[in-house]
Amino acid sequence: MMRLLAYGGVIMVLLSCSKHDVDEKNLCEKSTLGISLDSVLLASSCSTPDGAIYVSAQGGVGPYTYSLNAMAAQAIDSFSGLSSGIYSITVSDKNGCTSSLDNIAVLAKGFKFVAAIAEDTECLSNNGSVTINVEEGSAPFTYKIGDGNVSTTNTFNNLPPGKYVIEVIDAQSCTVKLSVTVPRGSSGTSWSTDILPIIKTSCAVTGCHDGKTRIDYRLYSNAKQNAADIKSNTIDKSMPFDGTPLTQDQINLISCWVDDGALEN
Repeated sequence: MMRLLAYGGVIMVLLSCSKHDVDEKNLCEKSTLGISLDSVLLASSCSTPDGAIYVSAQGGVGPYTYSLNAMAAQAIDSFSGLSSGIYSITVSDKNGCTSSLDNIAVLAKGFKFVAAIAEDTECLSNNGSVTINVEEGSAPFTYKIGDGNVSTTNTFNNLPPGKYVIEVIDAQSCTVKLSVTVPRGSSGTSWSTDILPIIKTSCAVTGCHDGKTRIDYRLYSNAKQNAADIKSNTIDKSMPFDGTPLTQDQINLISCWVDDGALEN
């Protein structure tokens, strides 16, 4: 469970086996690009858009551009004219690499809230959640997530990793939009019991990744080295080129294993 204290800070291709060995490293995997929060200016009221967020980029290859909530990018590393809410900022560098800072809270005078965000730790199902507790404001409050209905429910369960817009409406009809990010937690997906059997059945076949004509993915060290490519190429279904096609659950397991750090577990 990640507790988000909202007081103005961070809530805190394998095209085919015959065409391509999965041995190219993504340029951005080794990028040093990062982004940090410098300061947050509170809005003067729930209905007044005069808050601001200031960030800094480090590493990577300049020049940088910045995007607020996936909107149009800008060269300036600050965003002003913001209403109270929760925001995400992404920095991009000259190489197209990105780094994001999620769940940045902008409060307003007279309106304070706490968001508790639970990461999703399930691979083939979802258990992420968000709970919004308003500590100061004009009660009673109602809530809405995405295109859902307005209700008094302030907890949203069974969420997959991703970004969500949660609206908080107070008694004076002031609406605060929270662009919340539910992170992916460690799913515990196992190399030996979940991933290796998939590789043996669908990848380590004659003419492909059997260690004779192509790199042997049954060896953990080889699979670890090429984990990012294995994930991307199974997602776009260019891999396996030959052998038993993967089910969606198998594709998801590979993604979870890679996201967990491609552990030898």
